[in-house]
Amino acid sequence: MFNPPYQLALCDRLPKKNSKEFLYLFKVYGSHDFVKLSHADILASNQIMSAINPRDLIKIALLENNLQAQRKRCKVEAELRGNQYRIHIHGNSETCSGESICQNIDYFSDLSAQDICKIAYTTGFLKGRNFSRQFSAAAVEARRRNTAAPDAASKVLELRAVKR
Repeated sequence: MFNPPYQLALCDRLPKKNSKEFLYLFKVYGSHDFVKLSHADILASNQIMSAINPRDLIKIALLENNLQAQRKRCKVEAELRGNQYRIHIHGNSETCSGESICQNIDYFSDLSAQDICKIAYTTGFLKGRNFSRQFSAAAVEARRRNTAAPDAASKVLELRAVKR
Protein backbone atom coordinates (compact mmCIF):
# COMPACT_ATOMS: atom_id res chain seq x y z
CA MET A 1 0.00 0.00 0.00
CA PHE A 2 1.19 3.55 -0.82
CA ASN A 3 2.38 5.36 2.32
CA PRO A 4 2.65 9.15 1.84
CA PRO A 5 5.56 10.99 3.48
CA TYR A 6 3.16 12.99 5.63
CA GLN A 7 0.87 11.59 8.28
CA LEU A 8 -0.95 14.66 9.67
CA ALA A 9 -3.80 16.49 7.96
CA LEU A 10 -5.10 19.89 9.07
CA CYS A 11 -8.67 19.72 10.32
CA ASP A 12 -9.37 23.00 12.08
CA ARG A 13 -7.93 26.14 13.65
CA LEU A 14 -8.88 26.80 17.27
CA PRO A 15 -8.29 29.99 19.28
CA LYS A 16 -6.02 29.56 22.29
CA LYS A 17 -7.66 30.49 25.59
CA ASN A 18 -6.74 33.99 26.85
CA SER A 19 -4.44 34.56 23.90
CA LYS A 20 -4.46 35.93 20.36
CA GLU A 21 -2.71 32.81 19.07
CA PHE A 22 -4.32 29.79 17.47
CA LEU A 23 -3.94 26.05 17.87
CA TYR A 24 -4.12 23.89 14.78
CA LEU A 25 -5.98 20.60 15.02
CA PHE A 26 -4.49 17.75 12.95
CA LYS A 27 -5.91 14.31 12.18
CA VAL A 28 -3.37 11.49 12.38
CA TYR A 29 -3.68 9.18 9.36
CA GLY A 30 -4.45 5.57 10.20
CA SER A 31 -5.82 6.23 13.69
CA HIS A 32 -8.62 8.06 15.46
CA ASP A 33 -6.27 10.49 17.20
CA PHE A 34 -6.10 14.24 16.88
CA VAL A 35 -3.12 16.47 17.69
CA LYS A 36 -3.23 20.14 18.70
CA LEU A 37 -0.15 22.16 17.76
CA SER A 38 0.66 25.86 17.83
CA HIS A 39 2.54 27.64 15.07
CA ALA A 40 5.63 27.82 17.29
CA ASP A 41 5.48 24.03 17.89
CA ILE A 42 5.31 23.36 14.16
CA LEU A 43 8.27 25.63 13.40
CA ALA A 44 10.34 24.22 16.29
CA SER A 45 10.47 20.65 15.01
CA ASN A 46 11.56 19.45 11.56
CA GLN A 47 10.01 16.08 12.29
CA ILE A 48 6.57 17.64 12.80
CA MET A 49 6.97 19.78 9.69
CA SER A 50 7.81 16.72 7.60
CA ALA A 51 4.77 14.86 8.98
CA ILE A 52 2.31 17.60 7.92
CA ASN A 53 0.79 17.72 4.45
CA PRO A 54 2.66 20.40 2.42
CA ARG A 55 -0.62 22.03 1.33
CA ASP A 56 -1.58 22.38 4.98
CA LEU A 57 1.81 23.95 5.75
CA ILE A 58 1.21 26.54 3.03
CA LYS A 59 -2.27 27.23 4.38
CA ILE A 60 -0.90 27.67 7.92
CA ALA A 61 1.87 29.97 6.71
CA LEU A 62 -0.65 32.17 4.87
CA LEU A 63 -2.98 32.30 7.89
CA GLU A 64 -0.14 33.26 10.22
CA ASN A 65 1.07 35.90 7.76
CA ASN A 66 -2.43 37.42 7.61
CA LEU A 67 -2.68 37.40 11.42
CA GLN A 68 0.67 39.12 11.74
CA ALA A 69 -0.37 41.78 9.20
CA GLN A 70 -3.60 42.40 11.14
CA ARG A 71 -1.66 42.80 14.38
CA LYS A 72 0.58 45.42 12.77
CA ARG A 73 -2.38 47.39 11.46
CA CYS A 74 -3.52 50.42 13.36
CA LYS A 75 -7.12 50.52 14.45
CA VAL A 76 -9.32 52.84 16.45
CA GLU A 77 -10.19 51.09 19.72
CA ALA A 78 -12.39 53.80 21.21
CA GLU A 79 -13.71 57.24 20.43
CA LEU A 80 -13.33 59.41 23.51
CA ARG A 81 -14.81 62.81 24.37
CA GLY A 82 -13.31 65.99 23.05
CA ASN A 83 -12.26 64.57 19.65
CA GLN A 84 -9.81 62.14 21.30
CA TYR A 85 -9.23 58.62 19.99
CA ARG A 86 -7.58 55.57 21.52
CA ILE A 87 -5.60 53.93 18.73
CA HIS A 88 -4.03 50.47 18.84
CA ILE A 89 -0.58 50.61 17.23
CA HIS A 90 1.77 47.60 17.15
CA GLY A 91 0.45 46.17 20.42
CA ASN A 92 0.30 49.53 22.22
CA SER A 93 -2.64 51.84 22.86
CA GLU A 94 -2.14 55.57 22.40
CA THR A 95 -4.59 58.41 22.88
CA CYS A 96 -4.42 61.02 20.11
CA SER A 97 -6.50 64.03 19.22
CA GLY A 98 -8.31 64.19 15.91
CA GLU A 99 -6.27 67.22 14.85
CA SER A 100 -2.96 65.45 15.42
CA ILE A 101 -4.20 62.45 13.41
CA CYS A 102 -5.26 64.72 10.54
CA GLN A 103 -1.91 66.52 10.57
CA ASN A 104 0.14 63.30 10.72
CA ILE A 105 -1.85 61.20 8.27
CA ASP A 106 1.29 59.51 6.93
CA TYR A 107 2.00 58.17 10.43
CA PHE A 108 -1.44 56.57 10.53
CA SER A 109 -1.45 55.24 6.97
CA ASP A 110 -2.44 51.82 8.32
CA LEU A 111 -5.82 53.11 9.54
CA SER A 112 -8.83 52.10 7.50
CA ALA A 113 -10.25 54.67 5.11
CA GLN A 114 -13.55 54.66 6.99
CA ASP A 115 -11.85 55.55 10.28
CA ILE A 116 -9.78 58.31 8.64
CA CYS A 117 -12.86 59.86 7.02
CA LYS A 118 -14.81 59.73 10.27
CA ILE A 119 -11.96 61.36 12.23
CA ALA A 120 -11.43 64.05 9.57
CA TYR A 121 -15.17 64.81 9.37
CA THR A 122 -15.55 65.08 13.16
CA THR A 123 -12.43 67.25 13.47
CA GLY A 124 -13.59 69.61 10.70
CA PHE A 125 -17.09 69.79 12.13
CA LEU A 126 -15.81 70.72 15.59
CA LYS A 127 -13.39 73.30 14.15
CA GLY A 128 -16.26 74.87 12.18
CA ARG A 129 -18.48 74.93 15.25
CA ASN A 130 -15.71 76.57 17.27
CA PHE A 131 -15.11 79.16 14.53
CA SER A 132 -18.84 79.91 14.39
CA ARG A 133 -18.91 80.52 18.16
CA GLN A 134 -15.96 82.92 17.92
CA PHE A 135 -17.56 84.67 14.96
CA SER A 136 -20.89 85.09 16.78
CA ALA A 137 -19.19 86.33 19.95
CA ALA A 138 -17.24 88.94 17.95
CA ALA A 139 -20.44 90.09 16.22
CA VAL A 140 -22.28 90.43 19.54
CA GLU A 141 -19.35 92.36 21.00
CA ALA A 142 -19.27 94.65 17.95
CA ARG A 143 -23.01 95.35 18.26
CA ARG A 144 -22.58 96.07 21.94
CA ARG A 145 -19.87 98.61 21.24
CA ASN A 146 -21.74 99.85 18.15
CA THR A 147 -18.52 99.72 16.16
CA ALA A 148 -17.21 97.58 13.38
CA ALA A 149 -15.97 94.14 14.43
CA PRO A 150 -12.23 93.52 14.78
CA ASP A 151 -10.24 91.96 11.95
CA ALA A 152 -10.25 88.56 13.63
CA ALA A 153 -14.03 88.39 13.19
CA SER A 154 -13.81 89.10 9.44
CA LYS A 155 -15.23 92.61 9.82
CA VAL A 156 -18.84 91.80 10.62
CA LEU A 157 -21.12 94.73 9.81
CA GLU A 158 -24.60 95.27 11.14
CA LEU A 159 -27.30 94.86 8.51
CA ARG A 160 -29.98 97.56 8.35
CA ALA A 161 -33.35 97.37 6.67
CA VAL A 162 -33.66 99.56 3.58
CA LYS A 163 -36.86 101.64 3.30
CA ARG A 164 -38.39 102.00 -0.15
